[in-house]
Amino acid sequence: MMRKIAFFDLDGTLCSGGDLHVSLEIKQAFQSMRENEIEPVIATGRSFYEVQHLLTFLEVENYILSNGCYVKFKGKLIQNATMSIVEIQHILAIANEYNIGTGFFNRNGFALTMDNPIVQQHMRSMGSMDIEFNEKFFVEQPVNFMNLYLNAKTERVIREKIIAVSDIERYAPLAIDILPKGVSKGQAINLLLEKVSDSRVTTYAFGNQNNDISMFKTVNYGMSMKESTAELKKLSSYVAKTDNGVLEGLKHFKLI
Repeated sequence: MMRKIAFFDLDGTLCSGGDLHVSLEIKQAFQSMRENEIEPVIATGRSFYEVQHLLTFLEVENYILSNGCYVKFKGKLIQNATMSIVEIQHILAIANEYNIGTGFFNRNGFALTMDNPIVQQHMRSMGSMDIEFNEKFFVEQPVNFMNLYLNAKTERVIREKIIAVSDIERYAPLAIDILPKGVSKGQAINLLLEKVSDSRVTTYAFGNQNNDISMFKTVNYGMSMKESTAELKKLSSYVAKTDNGVLEGLKHFKLI
């Protein structure tokens, strides 16, 4: 029986510097939560191929990946949302018009359409320098979501054209996720909660970026990191005062 569920973002929340490693103290905190009937769930924009080692290390079997596109709960696949060829071609036409680098992602891997300084800068920040370039990736494999590599100014120029067919989540200064319409961390949490037999479960979320906004709007309590975006902090029940925001928040909410 789960009394509480806590959802954790990775980059900038559980992990720092794009290295996808967590401390032994965090691992121990996860174990402590489970012993107290509190279920930890990873909720990240990352894909399965990137986080498999981390899920194993933390002994987490429930997760929301790709900003809600890929969801597993108690060993069962709850959602595997993909983009249609028509949607992808619409996004590519816009990206090509503005010379924007594009990425295709699924649970097994990713590929980019082009290399440029913005792509390189973003990939360095994410610790992902082993890059495959393949413009036909979306023809050969299913695509859960796409990335566009651009700054906020360029996003404002093309945003209305994008949201006509897909949803946008900015997760980094130089990158946005392009998601199937209606898919988000918050939507995925609602799907997951439908599988929980006890409707009285209390929910918590830990995050730092705007792609966590839907998550914070869905749970009972939102905990934002010290360096979170202003938009997310406005939705928070508690904002971290230290750089150890996750542990600080777990103690604040008496989850450990």
